[in-house]
Amino acid sequence: MADIQTVGGCSKCGSDSVTCKYNFFEQAELEIHSWEHKCLDCGHRLTTAYRSDDEDINFAEESVDQCPYCQRVGNK
Repeated sequence: MADIQTVGGCSKCGSDSVTCKYNFFEQAELEIHSWEHKCLDCGHRLTTAYRSDDEDINFAEESVDQCPYCQRVGNK
């Protein structure tokens, strides 16, 4: 189940209806942490996902459970 919280202002339209959504998936040794900021008024969104099998990042050193946009910590 996704962890969704209202976090404030939209950089595009100025609305206070931006949500921060955190999803966590785990199967065997694979972990996926995904983040989405979305304005409920204009639809503007930002997304980032971290995968434990991604060779381009050091997964153990990244703050994958912390939103890269508002820095809140997600609830699994």
